[in-house]
Amino acid sequence: MNNFVTIKAFKHFEKVFFYAFQVEGEAESEPDKFFSRFENELEFEEDLNNLVAWIEEIGDKRGAKEYLFRFEESAQAIPPRAKFLVELPIRDLRLYCVRLSDEIVILANGGIKTSQKVSDSPDLAEKFRFANKVAKQITAMIRDKEFHHEGKMIFDFEKLTIEL
Repeated sequence: MNNFVTIKAFKHFEKVFFYAFQVEGEAESEPDKFFSRFENELEFEEDLNNLVAWIEEIGDKRGAKEYLFRFEESAQAIPPRAKFLVELPIRDLRLYCVRLSDEIVILANGGIKTSQKVSDSPDLAEKFRFANKVAKQITAMIRDKEFHHEGKMIFDFEKLTIEL
């Protein structure tokens, strides 16, 4: 089955513009689904608040530097590795994304990490595959000059066709 995925503006900060993946026919973008799902879950309240604080920290102060993301095959994830989480620890939640530059990040969806391997975390496996599929397609589109970005802006973006 083919689905179309577009990119939409999500949140603009001084140093980073966060975009969001939007699956055609879905009411919410992928990161909106993530935040909606966990916003009233008391068990994950601290993780979610710290994840939002990390996004703000990256957006306003640090920029989207590579070392502030987990590398998850072709995609990335927030939060960064544990050594960066002293002030804002995040134990169980992961939010997948595609980091295009120090100024552009496209957020996907995420969930609860329950095991060492993502493939063994039922809540994350599908979101991990989605993020990696769109990351690979964006990389190919950049290589083929079908996808352009400069500064904090993405230009001439057409729909991605991905198989879910």
